[in-house]
Amino acid sequence: MSITFNADEIFEMGMDIEKNGEAYYNKAAELARNPKIKEVFNFLAGEEKKHWVIFKKLREALPPKDTTPTVVDPESQEGLYLEALVKSRLFNNEREAEAVAESVGDELAALRAALTFEKDTILFFQTMKSMTRENLGRDKIDMLIEEEHKHVIQISREIKKAKERD
Repeated sequence: MSITFNADEIFEMGMDIEKNGEAYYNKAAELARNPKIKEVFNFLAGEEKKHWVIFKKLREALPPKDTTPTVVDPESQEGLYLEALVKSRLFNNEREAEAVAESVGDELAALRAALTFEKDTILFFQTMKSMTRENLGRDKIDMLIEEEHKHVIQISREIKKAKERD
């Protein structure tokens, strides 16, 4: 069975990921006791919001009611990979994102969950990029991937600092 996606669906998935990340970071910031870690979570929430806007603009730039498949996956390989990434994510909606932030236990665990989320997001965006035509915003997805890499580095530094404090 062949799976086809159109750019609108792919960008909508990106918007969902960013909204979920924003919910996680907002809740984690609310729960953080350390002002520096709170600041990091607030920054990351703002980044997720910016990324959501980028995906929204990409969707708005598409031709009206563009439901024509832009990705053909005759052997369902990319579709299965994308589905596996979506199902294995740390959280699938805003409520789950907030619940994860509430249940992780401490700030170090919250940072580790954030690191997992950012890594999952990079994998998803790389697949999304491969499924997006050049003229439909592939360069913007590249830019988002680079920003997510920076987030991984930032979170990794904060994890290292938190371990040194303990």
